Amino acid sequence: MKVIGFSAGSVGREGNVDRMVKAVLDKSGHETEFVKLTDLNFSGCKGCVQLCAGPQVCKLKDDAQPYYEKLMDADAVIIGSPVYMNTVTSTASAFIERFFGYRHVDIQIAGKPFVTVVGGAMMLDTAQENLRKMLGIFEVDVISSIAFKSSVPPCFKCGRHRECKIGGAYRMLGDAAKDLTITKEMFTRWEDDRETVAAIDAAGEKLNNI
Repeated sequence: MKVIGFSAGSVGREGNVDRMVKAVLDKSGHETEFVKLTDLNFSGCKGCVQLCAGPQVCKLKDDAQPYYEKLMDADAVIIGSPVYMNTVTSTASAFIERFFGYRHVDIQIAGKPFVTVVGGAMMLDTAQENLRKMLGIFEVDVISSIAFKSSVPPCFKCGRHRECKIGGAYRMLGDAAKDLTITKEMFTRWEDDRETVAAIDAAGEKLNNI
């Protein structure tokens, strides 16, 4: 059995979302492959249905194209995304858009087990629901939905939280953000959150039992 995991985690870092996807893969007990979407050069769907309608898989030639074949052949799939602007990232959305290639006459990936993973500072419920709706178009079986609220806004790295009233730090802390000293301990890890650990263990167990 083969499980493939995709992460739209931040460029150049192995952040919480990357590590969460990898952890579910590791706990699945099956042959696995991890793909970091932000390392690939690709676009969303371009509507070239004359290419995908026959084979029923995306045929737009770029870095992502081979993975649509692999996803179709995999026994289970994990998709993870950070939360930007209260939803999944454009990278994750663009990747899922091209599932349209599977959806001609019938749906090639209908019923395939999926695990979804999101992580971010806030507004995770909206991102989870949007991800579920996108995948619902393709009638996959979302067997687990994992969310880690890190409470770490980008402001903790940008360095201007003391003067900013529009960023996540101010939204979370109000005027207290102006006096905030950023420390290493504030960058929370999913591995230290009991509920997230339990959710990842449970998702891995479900995959193991497929």
